[in-house]
Amino acid sequence: MTIKEIEELSGMVRANIRFYEAEGLVSPQRHENGYRDYSEDDLETLKKIKLLRTLHLSLDEIKCLHSGERTLMDTLNHHLARLQHEQADIEQALEICNVMRNDGAQYKSLDAQHYLDTMEQLTHDPVSVPTSDILPDIYVPWRRYFARIIDFAIYDTLWNIFLALALHINIRSRSVTGSLVDYIAVLILIFLLEPILLSLFGATAGKWILGLRVTNNEGDRMTYANALSRTKSMMFYGMGFRIPLFQWYRQWKSYKAYRDEETLDWEYHSAITLKDEKKWRIWAYIGAYAAMIGVLDLSIMAAALPKNRGDITVAEFCENYNRLASYYDIDTDSHLDENGKWVQNDSSVSVVHIGSYREPVFHFTETDGRMTGMQFSIELHGSDDWISWNQNDEVSLSILAFVGAQNENNIFSNEVENIVASITETPFKSFQYSVYSMNITCEVVYSGYINTSSGFLLPMDDTETSYSFFFSIQKQ
Repeated sequence: MTIKEIEELSGMVRANIRFYEAEGLVSPQRHENGYRDYSEDDLETLKKIKLLRTLHLSLDEIKCLHSGERTLMDTLNHHLARLQHEQADIEQALEICNVMRNDGAQYKSLDAQHYLDTMEQLTHDPVSVPTSDILPDIYVPWRRYFARIIDFAIYDTLWNIFLALALHINIRSRSVTGSLVDYIAVLILIFLLEPILLSLFGATAGKWILGLRVTNNEGDRMTYANALSRTKSMMFYGMGFRIPLFQWYRQWKSYKAYRDEETLDWEYHSAITLKDEKKWRIWAYIGAYAAMIGVLDLSIMAAALPKNRGDITVAEFCENYNRLASYYDIDTDSHLDENGKWVQNDSSVSVVHIGSYREPVFHFTETDGRMTGMQFSIELHGSDDWISWNQNDEVSLSILAFVGAQNENNIFSNEVENIVASITETPFKSFQYSVYSMNITCEVVYSGYINTSSGFLLPMDDTETSYSFFFSIQKQ
């Protein structure tokens, strides 16, 4: 039988049937296409459940009957005793209601404690609020969807902040491998944090902002184990583990099931409620997104700053230089040692440069052990090789490592970045800048070459070539 057929024969709605299936009371077979096939035994079991639940037997009692742990006779005897007790409670409630009516009680002047004390004297038990007084399940698919989206954005932001500030990784230029690592790391964050949040607070950040709350079926907080199970099922059945195409397919299937009032695969043991729909929650949602974008941008800008700041030594300049070369993923087969000398990288990767290229010798000036300037130069005469604008890397990194290390430069400044951008856009051009009491000078003189304006000088036929390059940074 299909789910539609067993609905008609049992008189139960689909959500009830799926719930009892999740509780292990019915076990339909699965066809190859994934559809359920219910048997006559499943139908009879559902009818028994319907009868016994109508008689107010608990689900746990029905489970014990189904598994054979208890007999029907014992269960009915216990249930009759409970019903008699409930009947006595009803009779006592009737008595108190009559007393209150005879007393002419009014709501505003009602002495509630007097009547509570009277009830306790009659029942000899503490008076409690009915367990049915919980927020009901609601139908808010888009509110739930946007709550989930901002939750994912928060996990992504937390991981990217860690990459930028702790690992000093440029998240704006992640490789395919890096993106795969990010995907796995964010999944781990979700499985670590979400069950904790649900079990402790009954909500994630997104759900809290939009007024949603998750509980168990009794309206209490979920256990960590149940919250973890819910998160696992939600990630697969609801979000398709965020895998492109599969994610969209699972989201559509989940939306369709939710629209058809089916119990979602991850919500057999939980319920979601809505506290309110106040307009401030929408503004809070927008504000949260804006705050995440702002914090992430600030983290990226902070990561791009040199590690060593202020009056730095040559060794600190070299550390800044190597660190920034790694951050911007500038291909090089060498790095600077603490004395500013080039050292071959211990790597099997070989960097190929087009045209005439050699790493320039850096010269430093110091006062009292603090760096006051640096310079390097290149001279080529009679070369038939192309000349590439490889010096742009050394120039840009030197400016970022030295000028960018000045205390005046911070995450809200853009003078240094603007200079580097201008240099990159105009290869083989002399320039001079003054910023943060530092003079930046570059002189480029060449002859016998054609400037392609694309980062290369091409030697002219039957012409003597000459190329001179000088760069320096000096504190005023």
